[in-house]
Amino acid sequence: MNSVLIIEDLQPAMQWLLQSVQLAYTEASVSQAIDLESAFAQVKKQTFDLVLADIGLPDGSGLDVVEYLTQHSPQTLVVITTIFDDDQHVFSALRKGAKGYILKDQDKDQLAQMLVNIENGNLPISAAIANKLLNFFNPQIPNTDLTKREKEVLVLIAKGYKVPNVAELLGIKSSTCYGYVKDIYLKLDINSRAQATLAASKMGLIDYNIE
Repeated sequence: MNSVLIIEDLQPAMQWLLQSVQLAYTEASVSQAIDLESAFAQVKKQTFDLVLADIGLPDGSGLDVVEYLTQHSPQTLVVITTIFDDDQHVFSALRKGAKGYILKDQDKDQLAQMLVNIENGNLPISAAIANKLLNFFNPQIPNTDLTKREKEVLVLIAKGYKVPNVAELLGIKSSTCYGYVKDIYLKLDINSRAQATLAASKMGLIDYNIE
C-alpha cells in the first residue's frame, strides 16, 4: 500500500490507527481526516490505495464515503474501523462496498498484522464479525425435540397462517396455540415468522404431514 487515508474523529483512535498503519506499511504516505467533509475533500482530489473509515463522524456517517468510493474509485480498498458490531451497521457497510470490518478492540500489533495480510489477499475482518457473517449465511438450528403438535404448528406458521387460523385448522383453542408458538420460539431461539419459516425449511418440515 502506497497511500492510506484514515478517517477518524477521536484522537486516541486516530493515533492507534496511524501507528498500526505505520507498522504495516513503513513506506506508505498516510493522510488523515477528522470528519466527513474533510474526508470527501481528500478522496475527490486523490486516489488512495486503502481507506480506513470510522462510521460515526461528527458531521455524518463514514458509510457515505464507502458508497462514494465504491462508485467512483473501485480500486480503493475500503475498510471500516468502528465500535459498532450490530447487524445493521455490519451489513450496511458491506452492502455499500466495504471490503473489511475491524472492531476497535485490537491492539496496534494485531491491527498491523491484519493490514499486512491484505497484501496476501486476506481481507481484514475481526473475528467477532467473521462469526456473525458465518452464522448469518449458515444459521444453525438448535438440536431440539419438538413435539408432534409443535411441528404441526410450526409448519402452519411457516406457511403463512395466523395463529387463530392455525388453532382452527388443528382444532385447538387460540390461547393453546399461542402457547405452542411461544414454546417453539423458545426452543428454536427465534423471534419472528421469517425465522420460523427458515427453521422449518432447514429442519425439513415444510412437507411435514399434518394429520
